[in-house]
Amino acid sequence: MTIKEVEQALEIPRATIRFYEKEKLITPSRNGNAYREYSNEDIAVLKKIIVFRKIGLSVGDIKELLDEKASLQEVIEKNVADLQERIKELDGAIKICKKIQFRQEDINSFDETYYWEEIQVQEKAGSRFLDIVNDTIKYEKKIILKQFNLADRDGNLSCGKIEALRNAIGICIATGIVNCLLTERTTEEFIDGFLLPFKWILVYSILGVPLYFFGKKYPKAAKVIKWTGIGIFLLILFLLIVLSVYN
Repeated sequence: MTIKEVEQALEIPRATIRFYEKEKLITPSRNGNAYREYSNEDIAVLKKIIVFRKIGLSVGDIKELLDEKASLQEVIEKNVADLQERIKELDGAIKICKKIQFRQEDINSFDETYYWEEIQVQEKAGSRFLDIVNDTIKYEKKIILKQFNLADRDGNLSCGKIEALRNAIGICIATGIVNCLLTERTTEEFIDGFLLPFKWILVYSILGVPLYFFGKKYPKAAKVIKWTGIGIFLLILFLLIVLSVYN
């Protein structure tokens, strides 16, 4: 079968099929014209993947199942536990939604303090609500794009993919050249400088999320940690410049 035929038979977009191929979940053969040719076995695997995805399994879990690195019963048991946690989260949200309906609230009469406190009480009693960590991750993603000057202030891409890639590479090349000028001017130093933006962004992303939630509970301490980190970074940068000048 061609990818178009598979798309019609399974009623899924070809982009989804190609995503599964990219993730090495299926590997269709190629015919003489280099077009993908899907066998009955490929279709069977695709159906398994779709079933597993619809019941909540991750792509990583499915890959381990297909590679026979994990048993189906173990993966399903873990998935059931994850789904039950989600049900708990939804249950808390449903309770609040029903209370809003019962009180016939509108946006002008909505008492945010009352519901804020209600959620706090229910959370302490064991109820669960949807986690806002995804909002933080999206925010971090926007910051990373802005640091490479690839997005506007709202986090939307300010250019096409090719131009974005060119700008990112340009920034990395610039940091590589600067690192060469400040150090021994070797290929290794250029590579270190080239990779420097990625290293700092990685550190920022790893520390950003936990620091955000720490800051919600201890805003003053988080502020001290933030400015201490900035101070240490500037001090290290200053020392590197001084050492490069005197060497």
